[in-house]
Amino acid sequence: MERANEIVEVQESEVRGKKKNKGFSLVELIIVIAIMAILVGIVGTQVLPYIEKSRQAKDYQVISSYLTAATTAYTANAATITSNVTVTFDTADLSTLTSNEKLIYNEVKELTAHTDMTALKNKLESKAGKNLATIAITIDITNKTITVDPTQGDSQYDHVFKDAVGKL
Repeated sequence: MERANEIVEVQESEVRGKKKNKGFSLVELIIVIAIMAILVGIVGTQVLPYIEKSRQAKDYQVISSYLTAATTAYTANAATITSNVTVTFDTADLSTLTSNEKLIYNEVKELTAHTDMTALKNKLESKAGKNLATIAITIDITNKTITVDPTQGDSQYDHVFKDAVGKL
């Protein structure tokens, strides 16, 4: 009988020992992980557009530097420049530029550290920035304006930098 009582006591202590275990069950952990995965999916899709807008804002700053450089270049050479100037930064042949255009082109190139469009695209982070085809700078002596016009290679991004930099 004593042996039976000992077995019962051991079984009761084992049962009591299990009740003291305060961990989470596997099912509870799986449910928590599933809820977290759903939340990450929902939040992730909401955050991605803001990340792209942030990248576009950074690219806007880089493109705006061309307007600042063009303004500085014109100011430094205003006495020399007597006619309207349009300079396009792309892979075009520079031998066709007039002396005024070369003057502005070289000054802007130096101020912006522009080497070529590929290097510029590498600085840009947004999808629209990577799709940039050209940057045209127009100095209009008559209307006293300097305009920088970024052109996209794909029409789906035309709206992004449409008003990125304008007239001064």
